[in-house]
Amino acid sequence: MALAALSNILLGNQYIGIEHYTLDANDCIALLLIEKKKGELIISAKENTSNTENIPKHCDKRLPFYLVINTNQVIQKELEGVDGSNEKLIRKAFPNLAWDDFYYEIWRLKTKSIVAVSRKTYVDGILAQYQGQGVLIAGLSLGVCSISEIISYSEKSELETNTQVVSWDEINSVVVGKKTTALKTYSLNGLAVENSYLLGFAGILRLILGSSITNGNVLDYNAVLRGAFDQKTLFIKGIKVMIGSLLTLLLINFFAFNYYYRKTEEVSSELSMNQSSLEDINATKARIAVKETKVKEFIDLSSSKSSQIINEIASKVPNSILLTEFAFQPLEKKIKEEEPIKVLEKTLLVSGATIDNAAFTNWVEAIEKIKRVQQVTIVNFGKDETNATGFTIKILLQ
Repeated sequence: MALAALSNILLGNQYIGIEHYTLDANDCIALLLIEKKKGELIISAKENTSNTENIPKHCDKRLPFYLVINTNQVIQKELEGVDGSNEKLIRKAFPNLAWDDFYYEIWRLKTKSIVAVSRKTYVDGILAQYQGQGVLIAGLSLGVCSISEIISYSEKSELETNTQVVSWDEINSVVVGKKTTALKTYSLNGLAVENSYLLGFAGILRLILGSSITNGNVLDYNAVLRGAFDQKTLFIKGIKVMIGSLLTLLLINFFAFNYYYRKTEEVSSELSMNQSSLEDINATKARIAVKETKVKEFIDLSSSKSSQIINEIASKVPNSILLTEFAFQPLEKKIKEEEPIKVLEKTLLVSGATIDNAAFTNWVEAIEKIKRVQQVTIVNFGKDETNATGFTIKILLQ
């Protein structure tokens, strides 16, 4: 339950659903932004465009995106029967295809089944296109299968998408091509949704509910996509919290140093006749001034360069690596009274675990190529008592 709560927190209150579809031999996208306010879903923005290569500039790339691919590169077949075996339904629908090369999704109704398939190279190409724009896809569906999530919220016996009519009375065909492009608006549990955005909305609903009534290897892939989204979102938010906490502590130290500095000034004026005491006071003031300078430099460096480098390193973390600790300019040794604070300047310490040594090596090499990185040293790398491969790397900045 705690993990589910954390996952919902990482998901946030805003979601984007995107449907890729083919109309008159042209690929288009229908984009829908949904916001959750006071427990209700509200449509905040929507756009239907033929520009499938770039998402609109006003879209926040940090939000969770749910992708529905419903183009002419997705083949859908309707079968009689609802056999519980995915393999039997797949082989019945497409007996001669190499299934390792395809993603598939199966929607089982009462007496019929819809099987949607698409080549992995095609789907992965679309996902890579979004990843190249800094967008994290948190979920994926093929064809009209995602509409299964919303039929219970509609009083109709059929719904229209951008290019199809979907009926679940099972008397006629479940999915047929649409002959007109007229817009329709449906009421789904009180929310008015245009037919152009039905599949995207259904995907968002699946993302929020965290469940699906369909089956297929697409759902296994969804678990990977959602895990990658949660991990990177947690890392980014964790870094922000860490930097905020660090700056707060540094500010407290800064004010503390100022307080003791003023106290030293008062003592200095009272003991102005005692040369020996004045020398001691001047030495104390010098140490405080050095510490104050370090604190100011640390704050300036932390607030400017650190966030840029951290974001760049975070963007290169592969799915096979889980970070557990990130220390910027760590202490050289414990703080002791009457001793100056010493830190490992221009240094990052990163710890975590990996399940793919090759991916770890590639990640380290990618960090070394960052402009402001001078050197990357693997401090620790090996299996622990749980047989997991842990590591610690030290990154020296220029």
